[in-house]
Amino acid sequence: MNTERSDYFRNKLLQMKGDLISKLNERYNEALSFGNDGTQDSGDEAYNIYNKNLMLGKVETDALKLQLVEQALIRITGGTYGVCIECEDEIEERRLEYVPFARFCTECKSEMEKKGLVRI
Repeated sequence: MNTERSDYFRNKLLQMKGDLISKLNERYNEALSFGNDGTQDSGDEAYNIYNKNLMLGKVETDALKLQLVEQALIRITGGTYGVCIECEDEIEERRLEYVPFARFCTECKSEMEKKGLVRI
């Protein structure tokens, strides 16, 4: 990948990183405060616990994406960005446009999903 494209994806990943950090803070604080607005009966409490768990699940997913973004930034610095970590073929640029933190080419990602080895 040439320097211009590498810089483009670095900027895109840095923007994504900032957005994810903001979203993580917002969702985490929202989950912590959920249901702390007064007296609740057992039905309200169960509903609030369920929703808090859903929000914390989203926080977990965003935290994983943040980790993948940071790894992608490291790969850019190391000159291995855009290379599949499984087969070492180039990752399609249109895939990187859609998922800039992609670690796998489309074929390897598909194979790993079939085996249940990849979450994101």
